Amino acid sequence: GKTFAFTDPKSNSGRLYPVYRLARMGLRPEEFFKKYIYSYSHNKSVELVAKRIVDGAAVESLVYEYMKKKGNPYVKETRIIEKSPDFGIPPVVVSPGASLYVKEKVKEILLNMHKTAEGKSILSAMNIDRFVEVPDSNYNSIRQMEKVVSKLTPTKKKKEKDDSVIYFGVIPRDNPRITYEKYQPLIDYLTETTGHKFELKLKKSYEDTVVSLGNGETDVAILGPLTYLEAHARYGAVCILRPVTDSNQAFYNSVIITKKNSNIKRLSDLKGKSVAFAAVKSTSGNLLPRYLLAEAGIHLKELGGYKNFDYHDSVVKRVLRGEYDAGAVRDSVANKYMPLGIRIIARSAPIPTGPVVVGPKTSYVTGEIIKSALININKTERGRKVLKKLDPEFWGGFIEARDSDYQGIRDMINNVPKTCGMGCHPKIRL
Repeated sequence: GKTFAFTDPKSNSGRLYPVYRLARMGLRPEEFFKKYIYSYSHNKSVELVAKRIVDGAAVESLVYEYMKKKGNPYVKETRIIEKSPDFGIPPVVVSPGASLYVKEKVKEILLNMHKTAEGKSILSAMNIDRFVEVPDSNYNSIRQMEKVVSKLTPTKKKKEKDDSVIYFGVIPRDNPRITYEKYQPLIDYLTETTGHKFELKLKKSYEDTVVSLGNGETDVAILGPLTYLEAHARYGAVCILRPVTDSNQAFYNSVIITKKNSNIKRLSDLKGKSVAFAAVKSTSGNLLPRYLLAEAGIHLKELGGYKNFDYHDSVVKRVLRGEYDAGAVRDSVANKYMPLGIRIIARSAPIPTGPVVVGPKTSYVTGEIIKSALININKTERGRKVLKKLDPEFWGGFIEARDSDYQGIRDMINNVPKTCGMGCHPKIRL
């Protein structure tokens, strides 16, 4: 009857064992707990318990002991109530495609790390004494638990959707842990204010989020302009609302950033330089920046190199570390990192904020329930506190959205075949 945090659906210590423990008692998590969530981080699970956001959590002992050793304040606010039997320690594995030479070389380095001062120092920082060879049989107990749990929860049942729950998706502009921190308060707010149960549905990529909305696995999602247009073209998804920023505008910008001490002052200086972009289907992190470069007379082939990264924060970090000369992100991310030594050298024209979108299998009534709750969210103190947990693009609340708001982005995408012969933009027609 309490709330509980699992770490990740694929975590042994953070999910498999506690689910196995319940299975041995003939129980399922959804029957035993009032509510359970995924934190996507052992550290975060400890924090959630310490802050009393959840009543309990399953975490890996190695992580917990490491946090304790480092004097983490959240550990002091928690206590261990049960320990699992010993399992095989998380192993170092190699890809089946790795050459025998690489495999043996990596193995040799790791097995001998503890024999040098530098190696000892690195291992100590990770709370590791040394690496040893272990047999595959060390993981048989985990295989056995997986067998028991899979019998209790057949694979086909995972595809069944609970129609009493409204599943709310978000494009993964941030890593899952950060996304959960930002959006779970919004999900809780919708549940409390509408009387309907909402759950956060996170996917690994922009594409997966669009597909999930299209096939009905997700009922509603906050998308970017480009992903909305794709969901609309492919599935007939409908935009109902768009967020208002902290400056009371329903627009934001794509920006090109460099390190503060860089000699790159303008876009034309990027010829021969390396550039980091966000996800391929990111409007502000990929589509618009490439148009900015094109307008400055720079084609991708004239760059010293470029690469797409899943998250906007990852782009900034690569630039700060000097791995790339410049990067492309949304303006709110750039503003967050400005004190750490970046600056903006170019800014796009205003981009309409990404909309709240209902899927083709979502009822009109459900859409109206969500619309009513969100369009009034900034009218109460509770609602404004929830908005402050999100990115600055949401701090002003929500206004109604129309498909025509995104016609400019649609035109950009549809004109790509006429302006680009490199095959580097999303191959879609909107």
